[in-house]
Amino acid sequence: MTASPYVVGKGYPVEATGVKDILKANDWNNIKAEVRGKQIVAYLNGQKVMEYTTEEIPAEGPIGLQLHPGNEMTIIFKDIVLEKL
Repeated sequence: MTASPYVVGKGYPVEATGVKDILKANDWNNIKAEVRGKQIVAYLNGQKVMEYTTEEIPAEGPIGLQLHPGNEMTIIFKDIVLEKL
C-alpha cells in the first residue's frame, strides 16, 4: 500500500501503481504527496504512482505515516517537510 491514500470511511479507495518496480528495498525511498483542493497525487522516487479525487478531504487534520506489520520490516523517517501551498 506504499503511497496509497487512506480515506476515513473508505479505507484505501485506490492503490498506487508501479510501486514494485520503483520501490528500493533496503534503501531510502522518497515519497511526495500533494493535496490540492480535492485531489491527492503521490510520487515515489520521483515517479507519479497515484492520483485520486474525493469530496471528503477536510481543510485540516492529522497526517499519518505508517508501516503495516506482518513480515519483518522496519521503517525510519527523515527529512519530513510539510508545506502549505
